[in-house]
Amino acid sequence: MTRAPASCRIRWPGGGWPDLVLPAGSKATRVAELLHPAMPILLDLAGRADLAGTAKGWMDRIKVITATTADRPADAVLIRPDGYVAWAADPQTPRAAEGLQHALHTWFGAPARQQGEPDTHPAG
Repeated sequence: MTRAPASCRIRWPGGGWPDLVLPAGSKATRVAELLHPAMPILLDLAGRADLAGTAKGWMDRIKVITATTADRPADAVLIRPDGYVAWAADPQTPRAAEGLQHALHTWFGAPARQQGEPDTHPAG
């Protein structure tokens, strides 16, 4: 089981994520509202392009949301539809993209094949 770095202020995996208020143009959105469609989200609170890129293969199963908040508990967090944390990273998390890839694979299976990519499991 992956453990949170001591510097990370949330308990994970399995800890509940706080219902942060995220600015969204002229109005604010709460994290709980983002979970209403019952779809997992990767909440990127630090503009981590490396993490958003890692999640590309799972975009059919998760939604990536980039937002900011005054009190950022983590750089990025993968939140299950029930509001619990599947994975999180802060600035000191070593190899965060690798950790995210592992969590995505564990929770949501193999990434979708990209267009032009060979089928590694041919039918037959």
